[in-house]
Amino acid sequence: MSSKLRLLIALLVAFVGGSAQAAYFELSANGAYSKYTNGKTLGELNTETTQRMGAGLAYNFFGNILFEFKFSNQKKLDRYTQLSLGDGNIYRIKRTSEFNNYGFNLVLEFAPRKAQFRPYISGGIGYMKRKESTTGTYEDSVLRDGETALSFQSVPSSSSISADGGIGFKLFIVERLAIEGSFNVLATDLDKKDVYLHYSGSGGLRFIF
Repeated sequence: MSSKLRLLIALLVAFVGGSAQAAYFELSANGAYSKYTNGKTLGELNTETTQRMGAGLAYNFFGNILFEFKFSNQKKLDRYTQLSLGDGNIYRIKRTSEFNNYGFNLVLEFAPRKAQFRPYISGGIGYMKRKESTTGTYEDSVLRDGETALSFQSVPSSSSISADGGIGFKLFIVERLAIEGSFNVLATDLDKKDVYLHYSGSGGLRFIF
């Protein structure tokens, strides 16, 4: 056997052995919540509430590189009251939007495997589903004789190709459990005329097994 072939086999064995030693799974869960109050109209609060939840399953096959399947769900609820100067009616509107995103990402960590603090960058492609609805009522501002339901045109559900990228960190509090923080930019409707960008920050936990 030639020396070059022996060297090639030795490198292959070292690579496979190192991969097997480093291989592990990571399970993550994260979320974010915000509620913004935008003043009052006729004594009624106008609010914007956003709730985000996510989960992921990652596989570290060698060194600092992971493949991760991610799922995220985001719901947004707008409630506001408006007084119309034209007809003198009080309008109360409730708008709800929700989207689910399924993604496959590549994650690159900038720290040794056993480090307590591990910053990283990630990026990948996915599939997004969106739905939204609007309901509301109106009431005569003078008579105050009861609310009447408003009729809105229904918005059909939609789906699209998405892509996301982000930065984050893992801070291990014990050997297999870490606190995680991240900031992501999600681009949706890549297969359509108009592309939309969504920005989010979240915190959560990550477990190694």
